[in-house]
Parts: sequence; structure tokens; C-alpha cells
Amino acid sequence: MLVRAVFAIFVLLALLGDARIFLFVLNRVVFGTHRHEKNPWGWLIYLTTPLLIVLTAFLWTPWLIVASAVAMYWILDRIRVLAFPQPPLAGVRDEPPEVIRLRKAHIPFAVLRRLGAHNDVYDIEITRHQIFIDDLPANLDGYRIAFLTDTHVASFMRRGFYREILAQVQRFDPHVVLLGGDFVTWRRHIPLMAELLLTDLCARDGTFAVLGNHDYWAGADEVMRAMTARGVRFLINESVTLPLQIVGIDEIYRGDPDLDKAFAAVDPDQPCIGLSHHPDIIDLLGAHRIDLLLCGHTHGGQIRFPFFGAVVVPSRHEGEYAAGFHRLRNVLMYVSRGIGSIPPLRILCRPEVATFVLRQGRRST
Repeated sequence: MLVRAVFAIFVLLALLGDARIFLFVLNRVVFGTHRHEKNPWGWLIYLTTPLLIVLTAFLWTPWLIVASAVAMYWILDRIRVLAFPQPPLAGVRDEPPEVIRLRKAHIPFAVLRRLGAHNDVYDIEITRHQIFIDDLPANLDGYRIAFLTDTHVASFMRRGFYREILAQVQRFDPHVVLLGGDFVTWRRHIPLMAELLLTDLCARDGTFAVLGNHDYWAGADEVMRAMTARGVRFLINESVTLPLQIVGIDEIYRGDPDLDKAFAAVDPDQPCIGLSHHPDIIDLLGAHRIDLLLCGHTHGGQIRFPFFGAVVVPSRHEGEYAAGFHRLRNVLMYVSRGIGSIPPLRILCRPEVATFVLRQGRRST
């Protein structure tokens, strides 16, 4: 009896290890770095699963040990992350968020909803953050930034969803609005996107944007024409000084990021806000100073699981940069969960309107 129980545990661990190996291939190879919508590595999705099944079925002892070890490493790593979370980053203060639910929960029991038995797609979370920068000029103390990304505007989403997002942005009264790309998934929704997303979107110092991978695939020129016609300025490897320096960097895998061009007019001794679609761009920034780099792309994982968190994250870093604040060298990066979702399903991962207030204060090096 004991032997059977141990064997059953090994089999379950091996299957979990198979799943982790599949996710590794999916995130880092298939979804993580491809330039074209039809990924040349897409065949790995169909090869990896049967290959793992064959290994599990026919190489019992060696593969059970290997796959079980992978599963145990995954479990122990998750325990480490949950038990010993990273301390709050210096220079950042998070304020309590606000959640606006646009429809009633279909599941009446809160405990089940906390376990994922609820679609968060219409539960908008407004996150509030203060960013402390030691050499921020006095006239920029209190400068407000609203960040929207991955809107994926589509006709099957409720119009009231977009109206509420714009209302929350305008209630924040930002000095500047920054848009992080992936405005649409399909070309046919470009006119709809411009109408629903930009009609009432305004800020004192303007609205600035970069392109995302889906914008390139849907038609970058059309997206830019539709949005510039409504007052949006694109920063594609370009910077602008408002009174605040803002630099936009092209999408790392589908675009053509040119850091020399992007930072050509940036004063490294002055505070700088960065904007780019994909968080992997942080690997290329080297010694460049960015006091707040705003990214999206990951959707926060979109479908998260209790304990395991975000498992499908299209990045070479997988879940490390799924969402939230991260600091690397001279860059403080914030990855937003974004607004849209294709398909329209979010589990334990609400759409996000991210807001930031710049403050004079100590900046971590």
C-alpha cells in the first residue's frame, strides 16, 4: 500500500513537472521572442506535449525522477516566493487600490471567488503609487501620470467598460497620459479603438504612446494614423521634454528598439520617465537612467492560479516580470496588468488603470 502511494505521488509530481517544462517552452520560446504573428516556433506546442507524454509513459524510472525533480523545484520556489516576498522597493509607496465592479459576481461564495471561480474581466482596479525621486525639481513635485496599456479594444466588450476606464483617468486629472501599446488585436477594430479609447481622453501635457506587438501585426501605420488624428503623439525611439523628460522605446521583439536614438536628447542628470511595451526591454538599458519605466504586454499572466500564480507569461523571464515594480541597475520598472484580454477571461488578475504621483524624496540607487 505504501509503495503504491509513493508511486502515485511520483506520477503526480512527474505530470506537474511535465506541465512546468511545457510552460517553459511556451513562455520563453513560443511566445517570448518571436517577431511575427505566425511564430516559426509554434510547432513546439504540438511537439512538446506528446513528447513529454511519451517520456513519462515509456521511460518510467529516469523520467519520473527528472520530471518529479522539476516539479519539486517549482513547488519549493513558489513556497520561497510566498513565504519570503521581496521587501518593498525604496523610493516607492503603494496606496490602497480601488476596485470598480461593473457586473455582479456569478459565484455567490467569496471563498470560491478567491480561488479563481470568477471572471475578473469587468472588475477594474485603479492602482495608486507614489514615486520618490531625490533630484526631482520642486515644480514637478506632485506630477501625476496615468498609464493605460494592452487595451485590446474589441467589439464584443461592453462599451461601458471603456467609458468607466476613461472616467477614472479623468477623475485622476493627470498631467500626462501614457499608453503602452497593444491597442487592438485585429485591424477591423482600429476605428472602434480610436472612438472608444480616445474620444474623452485628455491630459494637461498631452497623451503619448508606443506600439505593441499586436499593433504591428494589425497594422502599425493604421494604428498610428487613427491615434495621431485624435491628438496622441507616438514616441518611437524618441524623447520629449514637457517639463518632464519622457522617452519612448520601440517594442523589443517586433519593433526596432534604438537606444542611441531614443536617448540622444535625454539629459542623464535629470529625472526621466520611460515607456516601452515589453518588460524585457530592461535587459538592454545598461547604465541608462530611467526613474520610472512603464511597460505592459504580460497582462499580469491574465489567468493566475492559487499558489502557482501567473503561469503563462510571454517573456524570457516568465513570471518574474509578470506585474508590479522591479529595479535593475538605474531603472525602476513597473509592469501593468493592462486592461484588455483576448479571450475575454481574467482569473485572479483584474484589469488595471495604473496611476503615479512623483514626489521629491530619496531615490534608491
